[in-house]
Amino acid sequence: MKLADYYLGDPRVVLVPIEHLSRTGMSTEFAALLAERRSWSSARVDFFNSAFSLYWERTRVLAHSRAWMAPRIRNVAMLTDFDAVRPYVQLLNTSSWTTYEADFDPETSHVEFAAYLLVHGDRLAETGEVTMAAIRDAAYWFDRTDEECDAFAAAAAESERPDAAAFRALAKATSWLRRLYHETLKRPVIVGGYRSIPGTGLLVPRDIEEEPPKLVERWTKVAERALKRYHAHWHAPDAAAVDGLCAWLRDEAPLLLVTDRTRILWDPERPDALGKLRNVLKQAGGAAVSAIDADLRVIDHHSRRFLEAVADQSALPAPAPDTEQGGYTFMHAGRRLIAYDLKEPGMERLLGPDLPYGRAMLGARTVHEWAHLAAMAGWVPRTVDETRFVKLSAEFAVLIESVIEATPIRTARPAEADLKALAGGGSPGLALASLMLGRISDYQSNIVAWPFLNEAERETYVRHNIRTLRASYNPQQLWRMLVRYLYEYQYLGLSAVEDPRSYFFQSTWFDIDFIASTVLDIPRFDALAAATHALVTCYEIDPTKLYVPSFA
Repeated sequence: MKLADYYLGDPRVVLVPIEHLSRTGMSTEFAALLAERRSWSSARVDFFNSAFSLYWERTRVLAHSRAWMAPRIRNVAMLTDFDAVRPYVQLLNTSSWTTYEADFDPETSHVEFAAYLLVHGDRLAETGEVTMAAIRDAAYWFDRTDEECDAFAAAAAESERPDAAAFRALAKATSWLRRLYHETLKRPVIVGGYRSIPGTGLLVPRDIEEEPPKLVERWTKVAERALKRYHAHWHAPDAAAVDGLCAWLRDEAPLLLVTDRTRILWDPERPDALGKLRNVLKQAGGAAVSAIDADLRVIDHHSRRFLEAVADQSALPAPAPDTEQGGYTFMHAGRRLIAYDLKEPGMERLLGPDLPYGRAMLGARTVHEWAHLAAMAGWVPRTVDETRFVKLSAEFAVLIESVIEATPIRTARPAEADLKALAGGGSPGLALASLMLGRISDYQSNIVAWPFLNEAERETYVRHNIRTLRASYNPQQLWRMLVRYLYEYQYLGLSAVEDPRSYFFQSTWFDIDFIASTVLDIPRFDALAAATHALVTCYEIDPTKLYVPSFA
């Protein structure tokens, strides 16, 4: 199977990928791979599929009210060890449910428990916050039977997840959660006598109004304890690992900077000056130091390989002053070197090992930062003449204007004012084409970076960038969102995903927001995607400026 090593190469995780998932569970092809590579039984596959189907059907029903998010396909990342990966982490840029393999064990778990964990994962991806998740998901329990709640409680009691106590508390709470009301999903018969929970639509009867904050407090304490357990597990220091990392930095002077937010801790221009770095590394456990060591070696490898391919390194421009100073790695605005921040927010680099797929994204990010400089230098020029480019832009404009004209009034009307402002009295289609091409430097960087990346780095980069845009655009910005989607859809052409359209439709809510809403049909989507592809592929690397290697 293509990408089998990508899905299962890290022993800490079983990744059931988007392209092998549907509303009924995993594909038979992937089930066979799990049987071969991870010894999954048919009973476990059936359990997974039953749980996933149950999650899908229940959230689909809830979504009919428009007060609940519709289900969508994401990767299911099942961690194989309770302490191997930081709890609550969102893998692949929130494009995955993070669960445990034990959650899908038919001998100790139950489909009621596993299905709810997927609902819970949706909420974490939406809010990025765990302590209120049980309250925000309260409506899930409105239609659950006593038998279903009992099955959930029994599985929660058996679970050994680091946060299992939170789900045991939730199991006890289902008796009063089912007594709550909701402004849309379950309106009370008698008006008044309820306390609302802001931002949730929930209405709490007065006699149980103390229960929701108590559950939130319980979930908060469990989350704090789970994180404390994880950090304690990886806390043991390793002086030899620190010495080894410092010796490599001193002897090899790799092409990178190590930072601590705004400070530079280590600089290849002064490789012996290791005191500040040592002081920070003393805070880290041995596993964290080893992961940092491996990360830095990837940065150095990619930086050297890229610079060796540059015909004239002095022609690389300085980074733009507003270059983002964050991310897995970033181009230091003042030094034209890749920087690695030991205290990058959300990464916890000093507190444990690297995340699954984290180093692959770090490698991809490193090359892309260099590739942006190549694009800035003009080394990825447009290779079609002006007449051809104008023709391609006009073809895109005609296509998207035909879509706009055919869109139902109820959908198009909220976006009319924004589209008019964007067009400025000219062609809306050409304005949207120009808006999309304003992002072309990112695609030029993709063209440069791709040959330098290995399979895992390429796939991880794509899967980070193909994501729902619902949170980034409001209904008034419908057409801006569409052209952004069309542009980012092109990334899948650089992936090994065999059916890019299905992957894209089902993982981003594009099928709901644009196809089911009748803004587009599939032929028009395909035509727009092809017109976008024709525009972004007008650019190629100048081989006199940059030698393009074979795929890594």
